[in-house]
Parts: sequence; structure tokens; C-alpha cells
Amino acid sequence: MKEISIDSKKVQILGMLISVPIVLFFLFVLYFTWNEVFATNLKAVKQTLQVFDNKKLNVLLILLVPNLIICVGILVHEIIHGIFMALFSKKGWQSVKFGFIKKYLMPFANCTEPLESKKMLVVALAPFFILGLLPSIYGFLYNDLTFLFIGFSMTLGAVGDFIYAYLILKAGLNHKLLDHKSKVGFMIID
Repeated sequence: MKEISIDSKKVQILGMLISVPIVLFFLFVLYFTWNEVFATNLKAVKQTLQVFDNKKLNVLLILLVPNLIICVGILVHEIIHGIFMALFSKKGWQSVKFGFIKKYLMPFANCTEPLESKKMLVVALAPFFILGLLPSIYGFLYNDLTFLFIGFSMTLGAVGDFIYAYLILKAGLNHKLLDHKSKVGFMIID
């Protein structure tokens, strides 16, 4: 068995570095495709969230809703990991564990049985495709700021998954991998 892992603190630092081109890409696309549409969409979202007669409550709601969307998105992100782990593992949901590393404010899903590296790659990237890429494409194509926000924030939320996927690709796609219990990484089981 060979351990392939990366320290959680290093994941956070790499995550911030990887986030920069993602943010720049979204800003670039917004700037060149959404000049007038963006302002119109922003006004529409703001009007939708004007549900109270009290201006302070409306401002609070405008600040709260995006954060609530992100929190729910994070939970759904981990559930998607779990669903794919359960689909690919012999014992199904019995092989899936969820947790939270308080020190780094990092939720995680863990598979307790080895999976083929190709399947582990799917597990790692599924939340990005479902919650990041698809809503982003929809948001861009149909000028929908809500979907674009969800796609953007969930793409940023998948940065750790990109790092995990890189580790899988670096190790090779012809292995059995056991998800590490306490680190970002896995054990190669051949």
C-alpha cells in the first residue's frame, strides 16, 4: 500500500491559488457577454428579494440568501460524493461516511472500501459537473444570474475536488484506491 495525500492546510492554500483563474474566467465572461444583462438581472434578483416593507430586513435577506444557497450547496455537494460512492461500492451506503474537519471548516465524504481509480475520479468530479458546470452553462446561455451564481460558487467549492482528481491522475488510472480516513488523499491498493 502506498499513501498519496496532501495536508489540509496546503489544500486551502492551493485552493485559493486555483480560485484566482476561476474568478478571472467568470469575470471575463461576465464583462464581455453580460454588460447590460448583468445589471438587469441584478435588479430583478434584488426586486425578488424585496419581500418586507422594512428596508433593513430586505437588506438582511439579500445578504442571507446567497450565503444560504452556498451552505445548502455545500451539503448537496457532499451528498453527491456520497451517492456516487454508494453507487460504485459493493456495500452501498454502508461504505459511505460523512464528517467535518472543524479546524479547517471542511466537510467531507469518505468511502470506506476501495474503488477503482476511474470510479474514484468520477466520485471526485461529480459535484463540479452537477452543481458547478451545468448551472454555469445554463446561467450563461439563458442569462440567469441565480444559476450563474450557483455554478460559480459551486465551481469554487469544487477546488479541493480538483486537487483530489489531480492526485488520482498523478497516481494513474489503473489502481484500486482506498479513501484516506483523515487526510485529503487515498491509499493505493494493488
